[in-house]
Amino acid sequence: MGLVLAILFTMQIGGALVAGLPGLLVGTALYFAARFAPRRVKKLQKNGLQLMGEEKYSEAAEAFATAFQFFDDNRWYDRNRHFTLLDYSGLDWREMMLANCAACHALAGNKNLAKQLYRECLTLYPESRLAKPALLFLEPDNNG
Repeated sequence: MGLVLAILFTMQIGGALVAGLPGLLVGTALYFAARFAPRRVKKLQKNGLQLMGEEKYSEAAEAFATAFQFFDDNRWYDRNRHFTLLDYSGLDWREMMLANCAACHALAGNKNLAKQLYRECLTLYPESRLAKPALLFLEPDNNG
């Protein structure tokens, strides 16, 4: 994170030298976007995981639902997660938050809502590696 911030700060100074005031403003905006924006959603995810560890599944589901709503409203944030969250995983955070929310509902005993959320996840991400196995687990084949 420190290296990225140093690069952005250098871009800010370079922007001021090359493009004057507009370059300084763009560089400053990029710096603050990278510096402060990730904290909110990463904090929601961390809080949700902590609540899951404490077996407070309903509260964890709320945290994940809030994070999912953020990513649903701000798709650009998730699409550019390499820069906004400094995350290089192949999974969208929106997919992860929805699957985590569904898992919490399943663990809390609300399996119907969990199935509904996993189906929604499969609608959004047809090849979801998180939702497919979980839905198979919640809806076992009656033939076997």
